[in-house]
Amino acid sequence: MTRERLTGAGVLILGLLIFFLLIPRGIDKPGSVEHAALAPDFWPKIIAAIIILMGLLLTVKPAEEEDEEIEGGGDAGGWLQRLPGLAVALGTLFAFYFLIPLLGMVVPGMVMALGLMVYAGERRWPRGIAIAAGVPILLYFFFVYVASIPIPLGVFEILRG
Repeated sequence: MTRERLTGAGVLILGLLIFFLLIPRGIDKPGSVEHAALAPDFWPKIIAAIIILMGLLLTVKPAEEEDEEIEGGGDAGGWLQRLPGLAVALGTLFAFYFLIPLLGMVVPGMVMALGLMVYAGERRWPRGIAIAAGVPILLYFFFVYVASIPIPLGVFEILRG
């Protein structure tokens, strides 16, 4: 079995566990919800379904695109080379989490997105800044004005009006 198919199987299993075990046990759902999109488990289920789909796509990859077979466990040092990148990503996510009460979600989201793009090698500054600023702002407007779900703004709460 190829490395990509093994990864796909792992992603598929993870998605199924999230969808069928973690979401039903970890998210309290009220008896009746006016709109399905406003149910507390709606977006986690969407994300879990996407994870399941990605796992399926990796697992059922056509034979002509096969990678080299894994022999004896594969590249033992490959994950060590990727460990610093993983540490940077996890550190960034933890910093984002702890900055939410102070600065809200929009400003740290912009900084995190731009920082991760630069770390990943993006050098087209106008595009990176537009994406890093635009996506959190669009998400804010969607959740606050379309879905009527308040998003924390931290010290910028006075701008809410």
